[in-house]
Amino acid sequence: MLGSTITAIATPPGSGGIGIIRISGPQALSVLQQIFRPGRPNCRFTPRHLYLGHATTPDGEEIDQVMAVYMPAPHSYTGEDVAEIQCHGGYVVCQEVLAAALAAGASPAEPGEFTSRAFINGKMSLDQAEAVIDIIEAKSSEALKISARQLSGSLSRDITNTADALLDLLAQLEVAVDYPEETDEAALADSTHTAISNALDNVRRLLAQARSGRYYREGVLTAIIGPPNAGKSTLLNALLERERSIVTPIAGTTRDTVEEYYLLNGLPLRLVDTAGIRDTDDPVERFGVERSRQALADADLILLLLDGSRPLDAFWRDLLLAHRHRPLLVILNKSDLPVDAATTAELAALCPDAPLLTLSARTGGGMEELRRAVWDKLLLNASGESLSGLINDRQKAALLAAEDALIAADQHFELFFDAGLLSIDVQTAWQALAEISGRAAAEDVIDRVFQRFCLGK
Repeated sequence: MLGSTITAIATPPGSGGIGIIRISGPQALSVLQQIFRPGRPNCRFTPRHLYLGHATTPDGEEIDQVMAVYMPAPHSYTGEDVAEIQCHGGYVVCQEVLAAALAAGASPAEPGEFTSRAFINGKMSLDQAEAVIDIIEAKSSEALKISARQLSGSLSRDITNTADALLDLLAQLEVAVDYPEETDEAALADSTHTAISNALDNVRRLLAQARSGRYYREGVLTAIIGPPNAGKSTLLNALLERERSIVTPIAGTTRDTVEEYYLLNGLPLRLVDTAGIRDTDDPVERFGVERSRQALADADLILLLLDGSRPLDAFWRDLLLAHRHRPLLVILNKSDLPVDAATTAELAALCPDAPLLTLSARTGGGMEELRRAVWDKLLLNASGESLSGLINDRQKAALLAAEDALIAADQHFELFFDAGLLSIDVQTAWQALAEISGRAAAEDVIDRVFQRFCLGK
């Protein structure tokens, strides 16, 4: 609740070099003064200066030697008065300092409440707040770099520029509705068509980044699929360059899916080594086969691994036909053995759009070609343009709503120019874009965003 003073531990629980207790609100300095005894007398807490002293209970009982800092509003993370105490990073000592802050009058912070207050106080937009989560949860340096770019306002600027252009257009259309006799309809029609086209192009450009955003945030679910003993586990180990999956000559060794992250040019791949898909009476293996089928259904990218020395059987022929329009790479393993020419020709005919690769997972031959093929298949950032941010599902839904409204406006424009009708479509598109930055987001949407945060952030 705004107006109250909140506190929480801002560092992860457990043992560490340092623990931080954060306090935010109008009584932050008062709470700090009650529980911090400076090392030198008459400390006046110059803003943003670190002071050495001791954390104490409000009764004066010493807890730990600490550092303290005070940051008055509006020049703080939340835009309010903020104080932080840096103590030794043990679980008990952090809890004791937190208890002292609560006893001094602060209230427990809700998850994400510090960042929520930063949003409410205009320190960041809603999409910038979401970038904070992405920074904390980044799975690669590239994901971190993109999230930091979003936190600095790159996505917000893109959205705001497009939304402001639509707002300007909306104002012109409203004037035309109210004062038709004073409007140059031909000139307004030209500017309207240009503004709608530019906005639609910008929205579609951002939508094209949405898939990449999900991949960088969650990782590309990459299922290694194939018959038993085709070399799937060997391929996983070769990509990871370490022994992660058990490899034996016995078909059916892998009984369950094995998942590991692998970074490809900064992009996290969620590699799933699956049990060989086949009919089996073994209940344990059958469970693994079902997990393999589920991984195949959910995969963002399928690496179909076949034994290149064997002919293609009917089961795998049918599976290829069923999945040939999905992101798929067909890999003929065991290139150190003679490759069946008929199999190669049949695979090329069955899946003309799927790259056909040959490699030896055992020796490592062809692995670089596989890595390049995976990257090319995903076609990430093909335009060479830097991603504005890791566009999430909420932002994508708003962009799709804006796209629908702008398409409707374009279609209405093609039929006839009606300022009143067009203003409805433009208003809808603006509303959708404004939801992304939080300028027009409903309260329940904002609440859902900050529920994803941890305590202390």
